[in-house]
Amino acid sequence: MTQSNPTMRNELTNLLPPKRQRALLRDYFLRLGAIGVVLLGVLIFSATLLLVPTYLFLVDSAHAKETRLAATESTISSLNDSGLSVRLAALTSDAAALTALANTPSASGVIRSILAISRPDVTLSGFTYTPTVAGTQGTIAVSGIAATRDALRNYQLALQGAAFAISATLPVSTYAMGANIAFTITVTLAP
Repeated sequence: MTQSNPTMRNELTNLLPPKRQRALLRDYFLRLGAIGVVLLGVLIFSATLLLVPTYLFLVDSAHAKETRLAATESTISSLNDSGLSVRLAALTSDAAALTALANTPSASGVIRSILAISRPDVTLSGFTYTPTVAGTQGTIAVSGIAATRDALRNYQLALQGAAFAISATLPVSTYAMGANIAFTITVTLAP
């Protein structure tokens, strides 16, 4: 058995004349170029097809903005003195409401102030805040349980003496129990 040369086994020999080799190479690159052009065309067509919904959305959005601009311009041009006076009165009313709101104490601030008051033997369980509306004073209802009548009375007096409160009312019937007294004190808030 004879051994063949391993380098000869892997070697490919082209026996075509050089002119024919160049023609085959040119045909190969021509086919490769044609496939590349077709694939590029398919890619461009796919991208265009995928961009159509975006284009339609943008055209619709631009049309809606133009319509809104035209409506705003017609509203501005059609306003007369009475319409302007009505809008100015509404804005003045809104500004007054906002100014009143700025002067109203916040619920969280009032609750923080209530929690800062010393309350030995009194456990608080709930708050109900009613803001100042149309001239009526704001109130906050403080609920909880007091261990004794004296602890409850002292807590009511402490609330009544606080700077944020005008009065702190507690129904007399609350004092009927001697211990573990459930209560609700209604505090009228100072302006």
